[in-house]
Amino acid sequence: MAQNISARRGAAIAGFAALVLSVLVAAFDNQWTQHWRDGRSAENGDAAHSWIAGPVRGLSTLAWRATKESGEPGRLFYGMLAEPVIAVVLTFLLLMLVCRGVGAERGRWSLFLGGWFVTGLAASIALIAGSAIAGLGVAAGLADGPGSTRFGRGDIYYTLIALGLAFGLFAGWLVGFVAVLVYGSTEGGAQEDRATREYPSPAMDYSDYSDYSPSSASSPSAAAGSPDSESAGEDYSFSPTSPYSSGDPTPGYSGYESANAATEISAPSQERDPYGGARPY
Repeated sequence: MAQNISARRGAAIAGFAALVLSVLVAAFDNQWTQHWRDGRSAENGDAAHSWIAGPVRGLSTLAWRATKESGEPGRLFYGMLAEPVIAVVLTFLLLMLVCRGVGAERGRWSLFLGGWFVTGLAASIALIAGSAIAGLGVAAGLADGPGSTRFGRGDIYYTLIALGLAFGLFAGWLVGFVAVLVYGSTEGGAQEDRATREYPSPAMDYSDYSDYSPSSASSPSAAAGSPDSESAGEDYSFSPTSPYSSGDPTPGYSGYESANAATEISAPSQERDPYGGARPY
């Protein structure tokens, strides 16, 4: 019967994948790389139609800042700071859930695709939660001003989900790849654990036999002077006069007979013939 990934192994896979995602967000989406990202993702810039404009714009979805700008509301700052944190935590939890449905062996593709998808899903939920904390949309045009995000409108959610899935499109493959690497590196240990559970080594306790000796084999009741000691000294070997024989001391009918005993052959008894030797047939 095929077994799925254990909880401990799934936690290791999800933990390493979430760690790599946090390093990516911290290194790429910080405020010190914002100028570089803006120059390569600007819609009206020279690199607007380049191959890297889309990926850079998608990966910039979870942009964060370590310090507040002048005049920036504190709610907006904490909302944008919470988005990457929520995304990493949700990626870890959702990837652990995916691992519970992946086989312990030959589950690399399902784990890779599952890790890719949950990264975008976690980013979408994080954007919605962060926008609710900040009070305004992440992307331009989602709100009329600070604290005026209209969450009653459906297009707000669709826009945030689209931004989150765009981030997952360009970052999720890395999460899935790391998950597969950890999956392969822990596969040998999982096989040993499964073999140990299926074929446990017999644990026998030989302490009861440590004091055994031939002299102690007799029962304590066979001590000297006890009734059992007299019966223990009797010989019940099979012999013509043994109590275990058939009771007939005649040779040939006892339980055991000497191999050198002479074999007596006796003629069968003659019945009296009423016909005087003359048979009718």
